[in-house]
Amino acid sequence: MESINVNRRKTIINTIKEKRFLIITLFIISAIIAYMLRERYLALILCFICINSIAVSGLDILFGYTGQVSFGHAAYYAIGAYTSTLLSLKVGIPVFFTIILGALLAMLFGIIIAFPASKLVKHFLSLLTIAFGQMVYMFISVTDKLTNGFSGIIGIPNLKIFGYTFSSNQSYFFLFLAIVLLVLLGKKRLINSRVGRAFIAIRENPHAAAGMGINVRYYKIMAFAISAFLTGLAGAFYAHLVGFISPDSFTNAQSNIFMTMLLFGGIASLVGPTIGAAILVVITEIMQSFVSYQMLIYALFILAVLFYLPNGVVGIFDNIKQIVARRFRKKVD
Repeated sequence: MESINVNRRKTIINTIKEKRFLIITLFIISAIIAYMLRERYLALILCFICINSIAVSGLDILFGYTGQVSFGHAAYYAIGAYTSTLLSLKVGIPVFFTIILGALLAMLFGIIIAFPASKLVKHFLSLLTIAFGQMVYMFISVTDKLTNGFSGIIGIPNLKIFGYTFSSNQSYFFLFLAIVLLVLLGKKRLINSRVGRAFIAIRENPHAAAGMGINVRYYKIMAFAISAFLTGLAGAFYAHLVGFISPDSFTNAQSNIFMTMLLFGGIASLVGPTIGAAILVVITEIMQSFVSYQMLIYALFILAVLFYLPNGVVGIFDNIKQIVARRFRKKVD
């Protein structure tokens, strides 16, 4: 009985110390965010981090958890952005609803692409997603009467909810932060559910998953739909944040950036996409003077991840957490 109480006391102490480490980390992050919010430009960077986090979280559900490769996610990003923009400017629908409609239309296209994609594997699937991304890019580039082509669309209205207009980067950040937290919470519940277990089973071995009674095609289509919805939502947010969109923001290079963020942060991870988005957005801002070499640098990041960080940056944090936990246990013992 005494040994049980001792072990329980050790467990409680370890838990408290691990939570203390987490609280200190969150406090430091909060202090950095508070400092950045003082400057409009730095607040804009935080907004970009949140938007990319939403988009890459969608890609993670498709690629990280279901094993379906996509190099055309900029297409859903563009669909969400242009749909919300055109409906708000030309039809006069309130921005709140156009954002939702943009995400839903992106999801619809995700489902349409998923039907043939669910039968393809590896490089054939990659080629299909690349082709789809290029098709959407060409469409928004040549339809001048609808999208204004390469001249882009300006004067995109701000989001307005219950009479409050999000007119500053700071106000947008708090909205986006809330959306990111909701996405992470929803993602966690999804992955821990029966659907999430089916996703992982399909990723590990689709034939074995089918043998277990899992409808592989159905769950692949579902993964595409969820992924496209989140990426389309991010695209709509991006359009109303910056107030200007053009085809240059939705090239295949943007799809590669999403994939780089995911690989660098850590695939099949709750916070990996957010970490990857944060690091890559900051690095992108620092490298503004080297725009011509941006894709080369992203390629180097991917190579570095493949060789030295197979689990991404989140793997480093997991290792640090394990080391700290072991040290706490040694002190208690």
